[in-house]
Amino acid sequence: MKFLTATLAITAAVVSMVSAAAPGTHWTYGQDNAGPQHWGTLDPLYGTCGTGHEQSPIDIVVGAPYVHLQRKTFTALTYKPLHNVYCGYNGHAVQCDWNSTVPSAAHAQSIQIKHKVYDLIQFHFHSPSEHRINNHFADAELHLVHQHKASGALAVVGILLEVQEKANPFFEWITALDKKVDMAEKGHGFLVKDEKSGAEVQGKEQIKYMVRKVDFQPLIKATQAFTPRWEYEGSLTTPPCTEGVAWNVVQTSIGLGLQQFNALVDLEGFNARFLQDRPEVKQ
Repeated sequence: MKFLTATLAITAAVVSMVSAAAPGTHWTYGQDNAGPQHWGTLDPLYGTCGTGHEQSPIDIVVGAPYVHLQRKTFTALTYKPLHNVYCGYNGHAVQCDWNSTVPSAAHAQSIQIKHKVYDLIQFHFHSPSEHRINNHFADAELHLVHQHKASGALAVVGILLEVQEKANPFFEWITALDKKVDMAEKGHGFLVKDEKSGAEVQGKEQIKYMVRKVDFQPLIKATQAFTPRWEYEGSLTTPPCTEGVAWNVVQTSIGLGLQQFNALVDLEGFNARFLQDRPEVKQ
């Protein structure tokens, strides 16, 4: 298959990588005792999931005091192509990682907020969307996770994805990845199986696929450089639910092909945290 410049080309090589999922107590998105309702009690490190006051995701209600519609582009926005990106299911979501420690890659994909430069460190998906806008949720959501090197502070750009008949060239690799999984017969989740017992090894090595090139320009163009966007202070939407995350949810959703969406759901299943309430702000 011939990809356009805007697409992501996948190699046939399969590599084993350490899971990108954060180590810690097992948690799920299900209705079991490890599901979202219980995250705060699973581990002392996850306490904020149950006691935090600025938790994410939220329903972004127009006029709410804790959200701001930003119509100006980021002070600085740099998104050069990424090379040799590894994508796979990390136990909770389809996520893409790369070697961000290479000196030449410094600030190659970054946004600037209030004089702070945040570098892109990974991106992943949730299906359906975690955020809602005026009580409307989308079919899926893309999270571009950025980090300020000196402080470790996080800034996330959230892009809502709506299913459409026509495929989106930027997401072609998701369909290809789903097909690779079936061909490799590694099963759902990319989890490596124990050679003796045949049981899946949770939290160990996982199978990922190399994407030769990620050209973000089609994405930047489709979202008008992530503008306008809803800004608010929130948290990670997964344990440990750390707060102080600068959220930037793009106001307008973009399209995701039906086949691409089906492939995404096949790979990661349901993986969206329920909406979090915000305490009323006293005037």
